[in-house]
Amino acid sequence: MDLADLSLSKLRQLIVDARNEIDSRETVTAARVAVKEAVQAYAAAAGVTVLEAWRELAPEGVDVPDDPEPPTAPEFVPPTGAHDVYNKGDLVTYRGKVYRSRIDNNAYSPAAYPQGWEEYR
Repeated sequence: MDLADLSLSKLRQLIVDARNEIDSRETVTAARVAVKEAVQAYAAAAGVTVLEAWRELAPEGVDVPDDPEPPTAPEFVPPTGAHDVYNKGDLVTYRGKVYRSRIDNNAYSPAAYPQGWEEYR
């Protein structure tokens, strides 16, 4: 579209339409943020997961999926050599929580070297 070919009235209408579209998108974005923050705050206050909070707060008739199955992983076993170290992406259970290795050749527990692990779901 060449703006130079538009009449002044059509150009003004285009500007009005663009401003309305921007306002609409900003309203949707603000609402999305507000709902997300409200559900997270409710979950924290009620001591439930965000999915459980959404299930409790969702309007009637809205289908909310079930909680996914918790991940399972073998218990952390300290490696005895290079042949059994943990590599990036490996999952282990340590003190009741599941962790994923962030690095290759990870020979330490999540407590001994927390930088090498991240809590997984």
